[in-house]
Amino acid sequence: MNVHTEINTLFPVRNTPEQKQAFRGWALKRGNAAGLYTREENNAGHINIVFGDPVNADVVFTAHYDTPKRSLLPNIMLPLNPLLKILYTLAVVLSILLPALAAAFALMKLYPDRRELALFAYACVYFLLFYLTMRAFKNPHNANDNTSGTAAVMQLAERGMPGAAFILFDDEEKGKKGSNAYAAEHGNVKHDSFVINMDCIGNGNIFVVQESKRAHEHRQYAVFAERLKRLPAELIMSVDASMNSDHKNFDKSLGIAACLKGKRIVYTPRIHTPKDTVCDTRLIDMLVSALAGEYNKKPE
Repeated sequence: MNVHTEINTLFPVRNTPEQKQAFRGWALKRGNAAGLYTREENNAGHINIVFGDPVNADVVFTAHYDTPKRSLLPNIMLPLNPLLKILYTLAVVLSILLPALAAAFALMKLYPDRRELALFAYACVYFLLFYLTMRAFKNPHNANDNTSGTAAVMQLAERGMPGAAFILFDDEEKGKKGSNAYAAEHGNVKHDSFVINMDCIGNGNIFVVQESKRAHEHRQYAVFAERLKRLPAELIMSVDASMNSDHKNFDKSLGIAACLKGKRIVYTPRIHTPKDTVCDTRLIDMLVSALAGEYNKKPE
């Protein structure tokens, strides 16, 4: 059984404290078996899993191990289409905002002298819809987000890459809180380390890599940029790509995602929904092999 299949079978949902604790126990056991310096770090209440020595590593590979709640509206990642992303975000916001405003206006008409009732109705409807849309329901399937990235980090860690460290972050789905807390407590890693983060790498026909503006300043940038360019799959590297994941909390970083490239858009579908059942483990193996430096020449 490969790493992704094992995680997806044993720990398909990693959302509650108990579910995350069970996964961490499994990950720590595997890390120790691989001879890595393995431990949990409680960073401001977020439990991150660390393998090796990120402070002195040449490169730090990361992913988030927590899984999202179910979104009633599909969450579509559009890393290279900023206008569509803005329009999609507006559509999601308006689906919550407009009913709340309608409730407020209705009460203002019924009780024109009781504006506090309108404000109360607005707040109740808004937060109820937000909760029901984004936070209320568990998502039973998380094959891509982010079981794929978690599996890639575990595979890289178990290869015993010299000079590398590995971190699985907690609570990315709550606003990158685990990586933000880790970065706050490890300023040298935040500002100086070369971090490669993998999020949703299991469903697509291309890889998109978001580079931080200072990524090229690190001595390891050229090494891994060349390795990634040797992937036997289309690769788009861009400073302007839009991917909101844990790499954003580190100054010199790359964020990698797999996307589907259509005629006009590049997107990642299904995440945060029960339809997140698709993960092509060949993409994980391909990316892991490239990052490990195992592609020595560019395919014809």
